[in-house]
Amino acid sequence: MTDPSARNLPPSGWPRLKILLVRSLTRRCPQCGARGIFRNYFSLKDRCPRCGYKFEREEGYFLGAYALNLIAAEFITIGLLVYFLVNTDYSWVILEFIFIPLAIILPILFFPFSRTLWMALDLMIDRNTTDRQLRLDEMTRPSGGGGAGS
Repeated sequence: MTDPSARNLPPSGWPRLKILLVRSLTRRCPQCGARGIFRNYFSLKDRCPRCGYKFEREEGYFLGAYALNLIAAEFITIGLLVYFLVNTDYSWVILEFIFIPLAIILPILFFPFSRTLWMALDLMIDRNTTDRQLRLDEMTRPSGGGGAGS
């Protein structure tokens, strides 16, 4: 069962950033640090199995993660290519055989990390996300009764 009280992020500052970065690089829930938030390597579950944190809060939420993934992977590839061009005597053909596959494979390998990193960045920038989501969860939770108020 989900336990919203398991959400244990520090309120702000470097401790919060450090915890969020470690959790994102280890593919854990950004809110509580639980493992098992991925169905498989590419597919993220809807909610954290431990704390119930909803990962994709709105349609298109992870578009920034896709951009982050592509930009980071390609900058790493280009940076390594420039390093090898400047500091080695490898021919251009050999470098193409190394770096063209790297430019294709690196975004695939980095994909799940970009999603968890995106959630971590979102939680670092918008500290009210947790409170807002807890209120939404309470409003959408089925209740026993309910009538119209005046």
